[in-house]
Amino acid sequence: MTSNNLFEAATPQLNSSVRFQKKGEVLVKKFALFLALLFIGIGSASAADKSPNGVYRPTLATRATSYLKKFPLNKVAVDEIVQYVGTPDKSLSVAGSDYLTYNIEPRSGSGVIEYTYIVKDGVVVNVTYLNSGNFFGVTQRESAVKLQTP
Repeated sequence: MTSNNLFEAATPQLNSSVRFQKKGEVLVKKFALFLALLFIGIGSASAADKSPNGVYRPTLATRATSYLKKFPLNKVAVDEIVQYVGTPDKSLSVAGSDYLTYNIEPRSGSGVIEYTYIVKDGVVVNVTYLNSGNFFGVTQRESAVKLQTP
């Protein structure tokens, strides 16, 4: 075999090796791009979970007293509650006040945790917390008074 024939015989193997290497590089680049977009998406989603007034949907990990103390009463409109907390599980209108209740199911299945936003004239005037599992309940006003007194 001449050296020319050897080169021609090895060329298909080299071409396939180069193609495989390029495909690997493309896959790595696509994966890196995917991760970058994923982190950007997660960052924007978590940033959008809280309103400019600090309203967000409470979870099982939310400390009720802290959430109630920081909640901006008489500043938050009903639309903001629905946008950032979600559609209420229960709603009721009594004597000019609307009560929007959100249930948070505990993992153990014993009882229900509820946050109720009391709305008058289109703004939230009070927020109540009720944990029917351990029968602990408190309002925003009670929480603020309790935390502000020495």
